[in-house]
Amino acid sequence: MSNMIQNQGGKAFIPASLVGGGLNGYTPWAKADTFFSEYALHYPSSLILSESNHSYIIGNKASYDGRQYPLALTEKRPEGQGYCHTLVIPKPRIYNVVDPLATENHCFVLKELRDHFFKFWSKEINRHAVLARARKALEERESALAHKGPRPPEYTESVSNAVFSDFERMKSEFLGLKAESDFLLGFHVFPENSIGHLHMHVFPHRDYFREFSTKDYDYKTVPLQAILDVEKEEEEEEEEAMSAKEVVDLTADSSSSDGKVPLNGELPSNAFVAVNKSG
Repeated sequence: MSNMIQNQGGKAFIPASLVGGGLNGYTPWAKADTFFSEYALHYPSSLILSESNHSYIIGNKASYDGRQYPLALTEKRPEGQGYCHTLVIPKPRIYNVVDPLATENHCFVLKELRDHFFKFWSKEINRHAVLARARKALEERESALAHKGPRPPEYTESVSNAVFSDFERMKSEFLGLKAESDFLLGFHVFPENSIGHLHMHVFPHRDYFREFSTKDYDYKTVPLQAILDVEKEEEEEEEEAMSAKEVVDLTADSSSSDGKVPLNGELPSNAFVAVNKSG
């Protein structure tokens, strides 16, 4: 993991200008922190939509609607990847999904992030909480634009009105989505990650819910299930290799017990047991 951090040049951590600072009344950031490190110590509880023993669910601070990021003000599209883009972050410090800590113990951490969201989404009150947080992000972005001076030519009053009317238009269908089938759960894999703390992106995958969101980051968003499938294949290959090694070791032990190879050419009974286990 240290090589990852070195190769990143520290860009995934708190900017030097913010070290020692933070929100009033909350723990200041240290040099080794990220924006997600010990989240509850640095942010008000109102930003946390749900908490389990192992993770937090939070709303994306950025608006999901790209119309609120006129190119006249920024060259980068920082909006979310879909309507009501949400994040699930583990409490322990895990750098990225390629960190061995993320996939140890049969991918316990990754599965917990998934299961936390599935359980959270099963309650209607929580779905409304996601909507409320997403609308708050729209309002905060609207306020930020107002403080930047004259309204950018691309962001007319009619566009502003459309942002909020489209939010309202999608609400009812959003509330009816199924966690297991209607959302993309994915990760931005190193070295394409922007924050040096593992976090799972959650947003509706249908184009209808992504009409006003960026797709610039789709190339680096790896679905959770793809990662779980690869890890399962690797575990099965390791188990097969171990079983094959046990057969070889048992055969070698039997052959060397009297210094001779069995004349009948058959494996000893204990080797037969090992073969059955491997097959």
